Amino acid sequence: MRWPDPICVSGDDGDLLLCDSFIGAMRRQSILTAAVLGVLGLFLVACGATDETSASVRAESTAPQPTMVTPAEPVDTAAAQITTTTTTPPTTTSLPTAAECAADVPLDVRVGQLMFPLAVQSELAAAGELAATGDLGGIVLIGNPTAAITADIAALQALSLLGPLIVAVDEEGGRVQRLDALTSVVPSARTVAADLTLNEARALARDHAAAIGQLGFTMNLAPVADLDNGVFIGNRSFGADADTVTDFAFATADGITDAGLVPVIKHFPGHGRGSDSHTGLPTLPGLDVLRGDDLVPFVRAAERGDIPIMIGHLVVPGLTDGKPATLSPAAINGLLRGELGFDGLVMTDAFNMDAISATTSNPDAAEQSLAAGVDLVMLGGIGEVDATVAQIVEAVETGALDEATITESFLRVLDTRGLTMCAFAEDLRPKIGCENGVSGCG
Repeated sequence: MRWPDPICVSGDDGDLLLCDSFIGAMRRQSILTAAVLGVLGLFLVACGATDETSASVRAESTAPQPTMVTPAEPVDTAAAQITTTTTTPPTTTSLPTAAECAADVPLDVRVGQLMFPLAVQSELAAAGELAATGDLGGIVLIGNPTAAITADIAALQALSLLGPLIVAVDEEGGRVQRLDALTSVVPSARTVAADLTLNEARALARDHAAAIGQLGFTMNLAPVADLDNGVFIGNRSFGADADTVTDFAFATADGITDAGLVPVIKHFPGHGRGSDSHTGLPTLPGLDVLRGDDLVPFVRAAERGDIPIMIGHLVVPGLTDGKPATLSPAAINGLLRGELGFDGLVMTDAFNMDAISATTSNPDAAEQSLAAGVDLVMLGGIGEVDATVAQIVEAVETGALDEATITESFLRVLDTRGLTMCAFAEDLRPKIGCENGVSGCG
């Protein structure tokens, strides 16, 4: 009789658990042991007739000597041999990376998720059509919405191809509020810093964020981290001291986060010394001057790393080569991401502002800002989305934009929205295919 070839069993994690060659060896050892014990028992019974003989047997049993066993039947030497084989452990398949999962998403959808246009309440139905085809990562609500905004936002979210969108609003407090009629009036940043402790400022931001969150908003475009240098920002700033501004900006951001919303630090590299970018293109002092104070809150925000940063339309001599920082690789990939080490979400300020719109189209501004290191482009309106997506896709296909850069931004946007690419990639794949005209979709 010959034992069958061994079969090895592996666990779910790939570790080798048990082989049949081992099982067979244990079974044969048990059989041989039983045979030895049985014959030895018969021998002891036969030799136990007298006490003297028993004593002799006992004496002999204490002396080390080989035990001779005559088996009841011939031993099959072939059966006694243990066959061994070398089993190669199963190959471990590594999980796909987020970038690999993202590669299954069509390029135009990845690009669409970087679109972040301004919209008034009456345009949310049109925004829903874009969201349904993956051409929208979120919207920034402007104007003064009515109580119907909650239902309108819910309808928009229900249409989104890739999970919940970012629905943002400017609720800094003071002179920049959109929702005061639906929530409450919040004091300006200057008043907050003058009258409240850091803990009180955090609680105020938390309570207000909770109120706007109940309306359906997921992001508050606050706090302002610019210093008040008496030019334009004014009471939107927490003050003229860099440490005070940083501390209150962080307390406000933490309060917004406490309520489950996403805060945004703005306007890198510091708008305090600049004129109004809504009506023109501001020029700041050189970078060496900014490093002394205006840049400080953003340096600390970059070190912290967990709050999205908005780039201002601001020219910095010696850094941006006459361009606004929003379109400058030196300002974003060079200074913010490179020197300061920020790897979080970066967005532009709005493209409907004269600092951009007076000289550059929305599609061109989007292409330049994405190349510079931005993740979300704040288009001037819903009507700019289609042309911008088309231009960015063409730029990638012709090599003017790196596709890997688009994918990195796409993943940052999803992360900000609380979505993990690989977690829903399998369910999403057929839906994306059908929405984008892939054959075989029923």
